[in-house]
Amino acid sequence: MKTLEKLIEGLDVIGPVEGADREISGVCYDSRRAGKGSLFVCVPGTRTDGHEFIRDAVERGAVAVVAREEKPSSLDTGFVRVRDSRAALAAIAANFFDRPASKLQLIGITGTNGKTTTSLLIESILRSAGASPGVLGTIAYRWAGEEIAAPMTTPESLDLQALFSRMVTDGVSHVVMEVSSHALALGRIAGCEFKTGVFTNLSQDHLDFHSDMEDYFAAKKLLFSSHLSPSISSAVVNLDDQYGGRIIENGSCRAARVLGYSEKPASQATFRKGVQAVFAEEVRFSSSGIIARVRTPEGTVQIDSRLLGKLNLQNILAAIGAGISLGIEPGDIEEGIRRLSRVDGRLEPVCLPEGCGFQVVVDYAHTPDAMQKALSCLREMTEKKLIAVFGCGGDRDRQKRPIMGKVAGEQADLVIITSDNPRSEPPEAILDQIEEGVKRAGIALLSPSTMAGALKGYTRQIDRRKAIELALALAGPGDMVFIGGKGHETYQIIGSTRHSFDDRQVVREYFGGGISQ
Repeated sequence: MKTLEKLIEGLDVIGPVEGADREISGVCYDSRRAGKGSLFVCVPGTRTDGHEFIRDAVERGAVAVVAREEKPSSLDTGFVRVRDSRAALAAIAANFFDRPASKLQLIGITGTNGKTTTSLLIESILRSAGASPGVLGTIAYRWAGEEIAAPMTTPESLDLQALFSRMVTDGVSHVVMEVSSHALALGRIAGCEFKTGVFTNLSQDHLDFHSDMEDYFAAKKLLFSSHLSPSISSAVVNLDDQYGGRIIENGSCRAARVLGYSEKPASQATFRKGVQAVFAEEVRFSSSGIIARVRTPEGTVQIDSRLLGKLNLQNILAAIGAGISLGIEPGDIEEGIRRLSRVDGRLEPVCLPEGCGFQVVVDYAHTPDAMQKALSCLREMTEKKLIAVFGCGGDRDRQKRPIMGKVAGEQADLVIITSDNPRSEPPEAILDQIEEGVKRAGIALLSPSTMAGALKGYTRQIDRRKAIELALALAGPGDMVFIGGKGHETYQIIGSTRHSFDDRQVVREYFGGGISQ
């Protein structure tokens, strides 16, 4: 156990500390997790404020409280007042677990799309190089034989430091993290210094949380301006993205080394002075994957990957840049890329019965840019019709819904608008907003019964299972069915209830289990 005084080292404290010598057995920010001898940190949330639960935490055994508000009257506990309780939680967590992040090499990946695939590519490269990596991201938190379902992309600071501590104990050498804009804006990674920071791209998303795109970008940029070391860190930046150059402009990126990557050959790419180039040559895409040659500051890397399309080429280039920044040999980078043959719910082909004649791909695409890239990729490998099934999540950025509808209407031949995770919003209202964009693409609304003979058109089906089944019924030899928005998820949230639902399983059940896995 540590004393309260020891845990608050480095905090911006207001006024005197009460109960500095109290022994602390644990730290929590959820009063329901308070126990005998614990320290409760009052963190403001989007729906509730931790300050409202101080007495509940004390009743459950908390012996000290950290808050940004004044001490409640008649509260008989240790008490520390701070200017920013979120920042305080991050510092206290690091102190409580003996600063485990400093004993790990952290690789942080931020951007709108591609974070998960890039993180798994880097994990595979590290394994090929003989390292013992951990991964924290959208799909799961995984290390040394342990795996935990991920409740959020980047854990809250206390949970993050607890995971780091477990990883150190289990002999993890590197941690590959997806770093969300929420985590950056809310200080979840405060106090963490990254060996490598990776920027994938930026496009519209999360404008329910950020005020606008500039605010969203400002959050992403914090990884490079506040969490890299000017002596040991590297930045790996996508120079094909309009925001990529801005990451490294005006000295805002603190990295000692900057690697810029591009899918364009050196003659067409724009590499800024002082930026080391990672670029692709002799690229070949097919339904079997990607073959290419990549030039790096440390030599040539040959790509032979089962992953599909240009969007995955970008992810592979980001992973190669990260590998180079970590001093990994090109041969180990090649092997790591080759070993990762699929990513859960990311342009993931679903096995169909032999002789089916068409293909089905499930993808997590839930932004306009991700959908455009995924459909564009699939269009190139589709002989006949491209059929798209998708929806948009409720209680999330509403501005992107018509934009995604327009993208689907322009890229696909047949579009079926359906539910994603409607949450507390009426599904019909979400479909209405998506439909505005589909109409702008100039395609006609059809009934499900008339879709079969149509070359172009769209329909609405709120029930996601029925929407997927309709797409499968419409598909014929040479067609491609794209099921977008949920990817790896195995649930659907309707209201406040989480129901079991897996797009891939719906496809398997449609064929009556006649699919060889």
